[in-house]
Amino acid sequence: MIKVLNRRNYLILGLVLTVVFMNFPVVFTYYYHHITGTPVSIEGRMNLSGLEKLPGLDKKDKGIKLNKSIYLDGQWEFYWNHFIVSDKEQGNPGLDDAGQEKVLPFLIKVPDSWSNYMVNGKKLPAEGYGSYRLIIEGLEYVDNEVTIYIPDYGGAYQVFIDGQLASKSGIISSDLKKIFTVPKADLYPVKLSSGTAHEVVIEVSTTRFSGLYMTPVIGDYNHIIDKSITRNMIRFILFGFALFSFISLLVMYVAYVRKKLHSFWMPVMILLILLRMMMTSEFYSYWQQVFFFNLSYESINELMYLTTFTLKYLLIYLVQEQCGINFNHKEKEGFLAYYIILYLIYLLVPNEIYNYYLSVIIPMLTYVLDIYLFIKIYRDSQRLEKYGMVIYWSIIFVILGLTIDSYYINGKIYMDMSLILLLFFTIFSTIITWVYSMRTADLYDDFTQSSSRLEMAKKQLEMQKEYYIALGGQMNEIREIKHDFRHFIGVMLRLVEENKYSELKEFLNEYAERTEMKPLPVFCENVVANSIIGYYYLRANESGISYESQCSISKQAPMNDSDLCIALGNALDNALDASRKIDNPELSYISIRAETINGQWLLIVRNAHNSLPVIQNGRYISSKEGKFHGLGIQNVKKIVESYGGFLKVKYDDVEFVLMAAVPVYEGKESME
Repeated sequence: MIKVLNRRNYLILGLVLTVVFMNFPVVFTYYYHHITGTPVSIEGRMNLSGLEKLPGLDKKDKGIKLNKSIYLDGQWEFYWNHFIVSDKEQGNPGLDDAGQEKVLPFLIKVPDSWSNYMVNGKKLPAEGYGSYRLIIEGLEYVDNEVTIYIPDYGGAYQVFIDGQLASKSGIISSDLKKIFTVPKADLYPVKLSSGTAHEVVIEVSTTRFSGLYMTPVIGDYNHIIDKSITRNMIRFILFGFALFSFISLLVMYVAYVRKKLHSFWMPVMILLILLRMMMTSEFYSYWQQVFFFNLSYESINELMYLTTFTLKYLLIYLVQEQCGINFNHKEKEGFLAYYIILYLIYLLVPNEIYNYYLSVIIPMLTYVLDIYLFIKIYRDSQRLEKYGMVIYWSIIFVILGLTIDSYYINGKIYMDMSLILLLFFTIFSTIITWVYSMRTADLYDDFTQSSSRLEMAKKQLEMQKEYYIALGGQMNEIREIKHDFRHFIGVMLRLVEENKYSELKEFLNEYAERTEMKPLPVFCENVVANSIIGYYYLRANESGISYESQCSISKQAPMNDSDLCIALGNALDNALDASRKIDNPELSYISIRAETINGQWLLIVRNAHNSLPVIQNGRYISSKEGKFHGLGIQNVKKIVESYGGFLKVKYDDVEFVLMAAVPVYEGKESME
């Protein structure tokens, strides 16, 4: 009961940490300006004159050195269906015959979707193009070059500072068919013009993402480039670890579980994780031409959702196989239908409707399975298999990775979380590989130990057979003596009647020698234990080894007969083998003691030895030949621990002692 409560406490702790950790970046973003003191743009203007007071920003003689990035959020001027800089360069300044702007700007919040705004009484569509304009005041930056870009943004865009190109991503166009998007931007250094007011223009075109749903960032060009190089290096390292995990799992699947066809979901799951990692923001740009046929980043959104929903669904099989929590066919089919419906809604609903009404609801609905999994695991926590709690925490990493990445790529988080999905998926893959390795090793150990136990059981049958043969031989001799007893009485009567007492004495001496036999002692009440102890008593006597037994084992032992056989047999077999190696038989001995003390059944086996045991990887290695030798103590340990007991071994230069203790629960008869 205490163990179950501890498990449930860990489960609740995992749930609490998940909720806190996944929402912390969102809360930080919400209070970003209060925490950092950075300004927000108002009516298309942002005043950075107080930046030198902020941590990480140094006031220079000729300007400010940006050692940290500044998020340019707030109200921007927005020009729908107009590229302010590009149209002017192409001879289309956007002015009418009277010199007035054809497209009147309106204020729009950044980050936000332009489909949430109306022009001429109509909501703007999700697809389209336009320009954002912001005036930055109070920034005199002469010492170094700057740049502005939109981290991990999915649409095509160009950023200009005072008319100079600062960054570019994909291909912008007023023709939707010509728009091409990549999540990685090309950055360019910009030397600020004289003065403290600077115009920032961002031209955006998209087929589905409705404008600047992510926040532009201004910072030192060299600093941003260095951070980008570091991020890319970390991305490939993490991806390498995940790829290694996939290959390892595939090898283990082929080698060990190829007959269990239902287990094929695990390599598929890791493959989907690799695929999802490759579609993560900037990382996609490295695989865009190689694996994704140079598809526009906006075009793989359907594939990204499909991969995410499939990964979520496969968590059912992960929990079932690795945690031991069963799901029936109705549950599996129900959630399969549920995710198919969610995916079809995402596919079929127009982008502007989805962005306005469903962009929050649909992702939230995917957590129904996560909540259901927690309830299932919590309710059946007593059934959690070995490593089940580890698997539970690995699932937390998957949920956290998907959730935080979803927040981030949808502009809900300012902090750079572009690596979080790769990091958490890599941790998950590593944990799963480790668990599968441990389970494979356990499976091999179980097979080896089961084979060893089977071999020992066969040997113990031979022991009991040999002991009973010896016992039967003595009984036959007793029958023969009983059969001759009446003749024996008759001879004695005649010798007495004839007063031949010397002949009578000689006859009795002769008969005593003929009937002399060494009795087999009874070591305990338990028939199985008595036969095992008796067998090794015979073998020890054959080798001239001193054998002492002080065992009080009743018919109702603290373990079943097969386990009792294996525990006693392995312990005494090792003791006999070690004692036979003593050069001087007079120094060799075996002592076995078994009794119940204070609710604990104690087994103590002592024996002489002349060489220290060999230990490898925490296991005692036997010098006996045979593929299963060296598993004796491991088998005893496993049996004793299965009954809630423990095994202890100690030794010195001349004696080896094996001690086992097994609790005797109420309802069990006393061993005394």
